[in-house]
Amino acid sequence: MFSKNKLRFKNLLFNRVITPPSKIPIIKVLEIPVAQATMEQTMLCIEEFVNSGESHLIVTLGAEMVMAARKKHELREMLKKASLIVPDGGGILWAAKKLGDPLKEKVAGIELIEKISSQSGRKNWNLFFLGGKPGISEKAVQKLRNKFPDMRVAGSYHGYFNHKEIPPILKNEKIDILFVGMGFPYQENWILNHCQALQIPVGIGVGGSFDVLSGELKRAPKWMINLNLEWFYRLIQEPRRWKRMLVIPQFMILVYALSIKKLFSDKTEEEKENRIT
Repeated sequence: MFSKNKLRFKNLLFNRVITPPSKIPIIKVLEIPVAQATMEQTMLCIEEFVNSGESHLIVTLGAEMVMAARKKHELREMLKKASLIVPDGGGILWAAKKLGDPLKEKVAGIELIEKISSQSGRKNWNLFFLGGKPGISEKAVQKLRNKFPDMRVAGSYHGYFNHKEIPPILKNEKIDILFVGMGFPYQENWILNHCQALQIPVGIGVGGSFDVLSGELKRAPKWMINLNLEWFYRLIQEPRRWKRMLVIPQFMILVYALSIKKLFSDKTEEEKENRIT
């Protein structure tokens, strides 16, 4: 257990709405706030969060999550409690550009895990990997260790436990950054409900990233990632996800409709201004 001399938290952070670091502009993608952050800016935020003495939720946002949040008020309220929301999927970048507020770049969960792992040794960040089937998080850690020998790992644990509880292993470790791969919204809710009690400064929801990092699933080829077709490659490997993927065309249709509406609205405003002048 943590001693009294270890990290103390200043307040009940998760009971209020958190604003992202002021240096990073925020845009809205279908009413969900997303940081216009590069990977490097995200890393600077994470360093700030680790040193803050408070708990922070980081959300890696995909199109499925946006559509789910549009349907459920409680999910929208939950996302408001995030300290930082970054665009995980190419669909979010496409939507932001289509709606007139382009984002700088994609900050994918897999790349974020690798980036943090590569710097954890130098920055003395202790990492914990929580989620996935038994053995998957361990395999992911081993693959990352092979790639980044200096990375600091506090431990790993599968996601097959009562999510209302805390696995004992988490109570016995000093953790700076917790990666949680349980899927949206379970991973984000778990972070909000438990990270403060565990005195973990940063919790990041990473979805199915452990499956890819462990080698259980292959990641899409670069050309498919560049064409925002990573979701389709995942569907080929996991056909059972087809029902979940139905929201992707719905997301695209909605964005197209809103972009057309915005275009006509902008033209109407321009015509009004011209008549006035």
